[in-house]
Amino acid sequence: MTPESLPAPRACCFDLDGTLVDSLRDLGEALNHCLELLGLPTHSIDRYRYMVGEGMPKLCQRAVGATHPHLTPRLTELARVFYRTRILRHTRPYPGVPELVNRLRHRGLRLAVLSNKPHALTNRIVRSFWPDNTFAVIQGYEREEHRKPSPHHVKEICAALAVQPSELWLIGDTPTDVETAARAGAPCVAVTWGFRTRGDLEAAGANCIVDHPEQIA
Repeated sequence: MTPESLPAPRACCFDLDGTLVDSLRDLGEALNHCLELLGLPTHSIDRYRYMVGEGMPKLCQRAVGATHPHLTPRLTELARVFYRTRILRHTRPYPGVPELVNRLRHRGLRLAVLSNKPHALTNRIVRSFWPDNTFAVIQGYEREEHRKPSPHHVKEICAALAVQPSELWLIGDTPTDVETAARAGAPCVAVTWGFRTRGDLEAAGANCIVDHPEQIA
């Protein structure tokens, strides 16, 4: 299935990390620094693409692994503080994504961002690359029970934009995004330029997968 075969949207909601921006190096370097402080093994930056997407606590749990689970809370605390100091060192929008956002806006679609990154950091990154009026809603992680794949914030965003979930495309790069869309009743456009492969997205049940921003609009 292609975007053209989906019902035309009235709004689009983007995931942040791996969809709008490539933040993998900053995330990985921050986690590795904190792992070293705790005397724990580090990981290759590429390995982190399979750990991110479900918030900092889950990321830290996966980074620690099964060997020292009692250190997960401490790593989470350290990583939240250290990552905040370097979130824009290497993080940049993916090629073609700023143009995609502009095309959607010019078509009259209302836009939103929904991330499992802490809310303040989500706001800071989005507003560093896009003018304040680009996205009508920017929503990051605030409460564990509302973390994606919970559909809670998708439904809130739909209400704020005055659209039904079926009229909103959720655009993301991970199986978590695919599940979030399904649980909310929203069409999902899964992208392969982020942190997961086409195979990962197909296995998650995504039936609309694109490889380039130009394929969306």
